[in-house]
Amino acid sequence: MTNPQFEAKFRTQVASDVIRDGLGVELLSETGAVLAEVFRWDTKHAVTFSAFSEDLPLEAVRMLIDRALDRLDPFEDGTPLGL
Repeated sequence: MTNPQFEAKFRTQVASDVIRDGLGVELLSETGAVLAEVFRWDTKHAVTFSAFSEDLPLEAVRMLIDRALDRLDPFEDGTPLGL
C-alpha cells in the first residue's frame, strides 16, 4: 500500500483506446505526464506493460500494476485476465 506523500507524486487514470481496441491504466507524474501504462488488448486477449520514462520507483510501478489488475479484469467479453 502506498503512502499519501507518495500518492501526491504519482497517480493513475483509466483510458480507453479505440485504435488498439482495449483499455489501459496509466501512471502519471504530478505534472500529468504519462510515465507508464498497463494495457488490456481485448482483440488479442493480452495484457502488456510499457514504460515511457526511465528510473521509475518500484513503488510507483507496483501501484500501477495493482490498480490495473483491479480495473482491467476481465476482458471486454467477460474472459478473466488469468494473471
